[in-house]
Amino acid sequence: MDADTPRLVSNGDGVGLHDSMSVHFVGSLKGDRMHIFSRQTYRSVCAAGVMTALSLSAHGQAKSSASALCSAQSGAIKPTILELYTSEGCDSCPPADRWLSALVEAPGAGNTVALSFHVDYWDYIGWKDEFARKDFGLRHAALVRSARASGVYTPQLFINGRDDRGWAVGIRPASETRAATAALVLTAQWHGERLSFQGRLSSASGKPNLEEGVRLRYAVAENGIVTHVKAGENRGVTLKHDALVRDHGYITVLRDGTFSAVATLPPKSRRANSQLHVIAETTAGEAISAVSLRCD
Repeated sequence: MDADTPRLVSNGDGVGLHDSMSVHFVGSLKGDRMHIFSRQTYRSVCAAGVMTALSLSAHGQAKSSASALCSAQSGAIKPTILELYTSEGCDSCPPADRWLSALVEAPGAGNTVALSFHVDYWDYIGWKDEFARKDFGLRHAALVRSARASGVYTPQLFINGRDDRGWAVGIRPASETRAATAALVLTAQWHGERLSFQGRLSSASGKPNLEEGVRLRYAVAENGIVTHVKAGENRGVTLKHDALVRDHGYITVLRDGTFSAVATLPPKSRRANSQLHVIAETTAGEAISAVSLRCD
């Protein structure tokens, strides 16, 4: 497949993608079964697994080197959450990866949180993506159902939970202007490859009692990752990844609004290049507040 050749991709139901947008489509979601189409059309996948927060023992803290304590608080405006689903095994994905990197590196990102989730759908065609996780595929499928998108494909971008194809024509997402309805205060500290963090979730007015149906999740994303692909569709290509999600999960919030959790980086990760994001959202997936910090 030539990633630079414009073409129309159809899901067989008359739904097409703009010919400037090259994608790997994984089809419509039907129950829990996997429906595989030809590479010229769409492919379907279902994955499983949800990442949950780990506990950090006092023994582990004593053995690891701790960083300085860092802290941050959320802003007054609702965040814009970008989630890109991509794969090193997909030759349609590098343009979207570059688009996201340019967005991350651009000044004035403000209240935008960019996250790149690598999925394992295309590992079987020659190159295993070492950053892919099956639970990322589960999240991808859930977002497609929630957004009522036409199907699962890579690269696929969601902006605030909505399927968005503007990246293919270089459109920069508009920032939110609505006031945040929740507030987050966050502190964190590295202990080796583990990042322990704690904080408080409250209403925008500072009261701890929020309406029911608010959940909290975190992501640790790493910038500046370079891969020299030696097989598969991207053979011979050097790929650069930014905002690559290394850990992701949901956080339990206590009645008083406090929370604590531990994120763990995989081996070979660089904590100096990593950023922690904590996002408050409704159960429908609408982000109402977010806070990001980088600990050295």
